[in-house]
Amino acid sequence: MNEPKRDYIERALIKLKRQYSKDEVVSLLFKQISEKDFLIGQQQSEIDELKFELEKINKNTINKYAKIKARKDELYNNLLNINNKKIKEVRELTRLRDDLIAKNFALQKELNDKNN
Repeated sequence: MNEPKRDYIERALIKLKRQYSKDEVVSLLFKQISEKDFLIGQQQSEIDELKFELEKINKNTINKYAKIKARKDELYNNLLNINNKKIKEVRELTRLRDDLIAKNFALQKELNDKNN
C-alpha cells in the first residue's frame, strides 16, 4: 500500500520539477532577499520602538524611585528634627522639675523651721 502512494508522490514531484534558467533563479533570489530585507527592516523598527518605550519606562521608574527616596529623606529629617526638639524639651522640663523639687524642699524646710 505504501508503494502506490510513493509512486504517486514521485510522479507528482517529477511533474513539478522544472529547469529554471539562471536569470530566473537570480531574479527569484533577489526577490526573496528584498522580501527578507523588508522584514528585517520592519523588525528592526519594532525593536527600536520597544527599546525607546523601555527606556522611557526605565526613566519614569528611576524618577519615581528618586522622588520617593527624596520624600523619605525629607520625612526622616523632619522626624529627626522633631525628635531633637522633644529631647531638648524633656531636658528643660527635667531641669524645671528638679528646680521645683528643690524649691519645694527648701520651702518645706523653712516652714518646718518656723513651726519648730
